[in-house]
Amino acid sequence: MKKVTVRIFTAVLALAAFCVVGCSKKETAIAKPQEQPAAKTEPAVQTVHYKDGTYHAFTGIKDDWGGNAEITITVTGGKITACEFLSYDKDGKLKGEDYGKTDGVIKNAGLYKIAQAALAGAAQYGQKLIQTQQPDMVDAVAGATVSHELFQNAAGIALRQAKAAN
Repeated sequence: MKKVTVRIFTAVLALAAFCVVGCSKKETAIAKPQEQPAAKTEPAVQTVHYKDGTYHAFTGIKDDWGGNAEITITVTGGKITACEFLSYDKDGKLKGEDYGKTDGVIKNAGLYKIAQAALAGAAQYGQKLIQTQQPDMVDAVAGATVSHELFQNAAGIALRQAKAAN
């Protein structure tokens, strides 16, 4: 009985060794030159010149909760120099420090925190537009993606006015 057990154990051990050796990556003595990844090229940014002035627009769409937004964009020297983006709830009330509260009270701290983080994220869109000069180059901010859609819509409307004025 011991001989059979030893033979089975030896066979299993040999099979395991065969699998490990057979499945391992073989190294060759000759080193192959590694291909260099193609250099990333940035897409050409088209410079857009707008007519100087202040342009204002409300979104042409509503958010998931019936709210909307407005934007005011100032153009100086053909470039966007200021941008204010404001969001409103379904009742037309400006979203601010009470956004996420129920009857003026924080009844759900988690939801309030999420709502306030969305406002903080949305507040970055104006500065990002000034940096990029093009609404379609403003990336969404985590936590403020619904506001991003409203921002894109309102900025597009306002900047069409600035282009039409050209």
